[in-house]
Amino acid sequence: MYKRHFRFVCIALALCFSMFSHASAPTSDTPQPSAHPDRIRYDGSCLTIEGKDVFVYSAAFHYFRCPEALWRKRFQQIKEAGFNTVETYVPWNWHERTMPHSLADTTHFDFADLKRWLKMAHNEFGLYTIVRPGPFICAEFSGGAYPRWLAKFRPAHVKGLWLRSADATHIKWCTHWFDGVCKALADEQLTRKPKNHKGIIMIQIENEYNAHGCEGKERFLKELYRSVRRNGFDIPVFTCLTSECRNSQDPELSQVFDCDNYYVGLTEAPSCAHRMADLRRAQPHAPGFVTELQGGWFSLVTGRLSEDHYSDARHFQAVGLMSILGGATGLNYYMFVGGTHLAGWGARGMTTTYDYNAAIHESGRTGAKYDAAQAIGRFLRMYGHQLTRAEGGPCKIAHAPQTLFGGVRIAADGTRFVFLHNTDASHPLQGKATLMPGRLSKPSAPMYNIDQNGQKVLIASSGADTDSLTLPPLTVRYNLPPLGSKVLVIPAGKQPQQGTWWPMETKHKAKSTTLPDPVRITHAQRHEDDYAHARWMLLPQLVSLSDMDVNDFRYSLYRSRPILTAQQARDERFLLFHMFTRDIVSVSVNGQQAKRLFPDKADAQSWPTRNCFEQIQPDEYDNRFDVTGLLHEGENEIVVVYENLGHAHGYVPMEELSGIRQGGLSVTESALSHPLQWEFARDAAGITAGWHQPTYSPEGWKQVTLDTTCEIPHKGNGIQPKSQPDGLLTWYRIEFELPASSAATSHPWLVHLCASGNGYMWLNGHNIGRHWEAGPQREYYLPECWLHFGKGKKNVLVLGLRQTANGATLQAMEIAPYPALP
Repeated sequence: MYKRHFRFVCIALALCFSMFSHASAPTSDTPQPSAHPDRIRYDGSCLTIEGKDVFVYSAAFHYFRCPEALWRKRFQQIKEAGFNTVETYVPWNWHERTMPHSLADTTHFDFADLKRWLKMAHNEFGLYTIVRPGPFICAEFSGGAYPRWLAKFRPAHVKGLWLRSADATHIKWCTHWFDGVCKALADEQLTRKPKNHKGIIMIQIENEYNAHGCEGKERFLKELYRSVRRNGFDIPVFTCLTSECRNSQDPELSQVFDCDNYYVGLTEAPSCAHRMADLRRAQPHAPGFVTELQGGWFSLVTGRLSEDHYSDARHFQAVGLMSILGGATGLNYYMFVGGTHLAGWGARGMTTTYDYNAAIHESGRTGAKYDAAQAIGRFLRMYGHQLTRAEGGPCKIAHAPQTLFGGVRIAADGTRFVFLHNTDASHPLQGKATLMPGRLSKPSAPMYNIDQNGQKVLIASSGADTDSLTLPPLTVRYNLPPLGSKVLVIPAGKQPQQGTWWPMETKHKAKSTTLPDPVRITHAQRHEDDYAHARWMLLPQLVSLSDMDVNDFRYSLYRSRPILTAQQARDERFLLFHMFTRDIVSVSVNGQQAKRLFPDKADAQSWPTRNCFEQIQPDEYDNRFDVTGLLHEGENEIVVVYENLGHAHGYVPMEELSGIRQGGLSVTESALSHPLQWEFARDAAGITAGWHQPTYSPEGWKQVTLDTTCEIPHKGNGIQPKSQPDGLLTWYRIEFELPASSAATSHPWLVHLCASGNGYMWLNGHNIGRHWEAGPQREYYLPECWLHFGKGKKNVLVLGLRQTANGATLQAMEIAPYPALP
């Protein structure tokens, strides 16, 4: 019955598309074809849901970056800020972690957590949702969400980047993913829910495709669109920064509307208004939607933390209001909820924290930026409906300083909205100015968007100098703080002096609660990984980690026991590894550490300096060691710790497998003369033995005394303690208690660390992410849902650290409450 009904819908839609392709360009109020126009549809002004025009005010919140036990708390904060929608990416590699046997194998998909997240948003909090399943999501996430195992299917004949291309094999695998995710989520659509119930209202295909250069993009986009429709999705389909869909005349791609992403400098919010106006002109049949409106910025290993980014509350409010001035009727702040790269799921080079300087921080704390979001929420709750079909935009302003920017929008009922913005970040503005609706202000400087590398990308302007407004000039008095943004709402028939300024003034008040005392850790227990007790298996031939069903992030082990002659032990002075990707291995030979020759810096940020834009060649040995004097006649033991640096979310490493392809001894550093046979262990011995679990009872561990007097830095690069390496993988176990007071249980906690070595941390058995000794992150979020409070209730924090040139030394540690935000 369902299949017959779906075929009918497809035929009906196809007829609509055919009719539309021969029609003239629609006006802004011409509804686009919709399977359920009474439930949801869109035109050139806005989305209409259940017969009502809706301004979509959306918050980006990633379920995969937040412990599930905290979802409800974050949703409550989103709701209280005034949002009616929440958005998330849907990562392929998160939901299909085991390599399928074939394209037809869908047995490894698992969407259980996403379904719970959607149901909570819809049913408990009354929020609409937007889903963005890629397949490439970028998002500073592992592989940009492409599974690591997908590289197994890369055709040998492909030149250049295969992922995101229109290659037939790539398209088939992406269709495999889209078929799976769309079938799984179809019942959560608004159109499958009872009337006036919440559900998914929009689904995205691809992501910022303009940033990727390849031929045949339309073929790929069409297959994704067909998969969406074939698998039961009948809500609006969109993409972002993908010119192939922007006002397309293709019968299928014309049904995918394009959106913008705005990441702009501190004083460049006016470009949001200009770019949105350009989008509306270029795509008159679809609403103006900002898929990613800058809510902060991410942080890199050896870079700076998100808290040091310029995107403050003033910038947050300015980009929002200026986008509305340009005609936006959909805003999605990215990110609105900060998160954590739990268990190492961040892309290569990313810090564990994905706080993003978001309005809701990684720890759940809120400050002035959250207050700005609430203020915009109140404004939209009052006037969002009128703004959905308002006309106008940025315009010329007479008798005003150059740093004053603004414009006018007028609603169908005559309400006028005067938007003003002070682009000076240091000085206030006040006075009287005359706005001239209908006479567009052209950008006073080139417009840029900031890409994922932090580089400015020039954005072309349409150059239009008039719009549809024919209002007489408006003279208003204004008073704007540095970088301030306001909207004067003038009811129909009223004078400007009778209007009201929005958003209403609110000043953030830091909570005056007394913080609980920090807990300084005095001792830790230490043990070297017991490689002899790892779960070893003999590999007749080395294969990728994906072939061993390792598609996440962990430390794996390799071991070889070559029997050498005296001459071999003397002459074979080099140990060489041909890698699948540019990860790091550390080596001990007969219990002694081998001297690293290449790369000289074995850290998270070394890979960009190692030909990362080129595939590893068959004769390239990306990890090389000097083993002079470490070998002897007879049986030797070589133990290797493999460190997966993370799956890159761009460039060649994105489509490389991981693991060691070949390893062995040699008489020269440039060629492998003595390949070795290897054993493999999927996990470090400590994982196999359960050392990371709180129930483990350590025996034979060494107690070490920590420094309790030094000041532990809050952040910084290259300030880790320096010591000599004396092993490969070192474990630390720390036990502590927290009080059961209301101050302790209601406040988020962190761990301050002063340590060398790279590795993972487990809080009461939960992997809370990576420790990168290079910095800048020196404090890590301890999710309160995983902490125990009260006397006698033990917490266990375990660190498994790969020794670097600085060893793996835990110098000092403190468990502390987060400070209140200013």
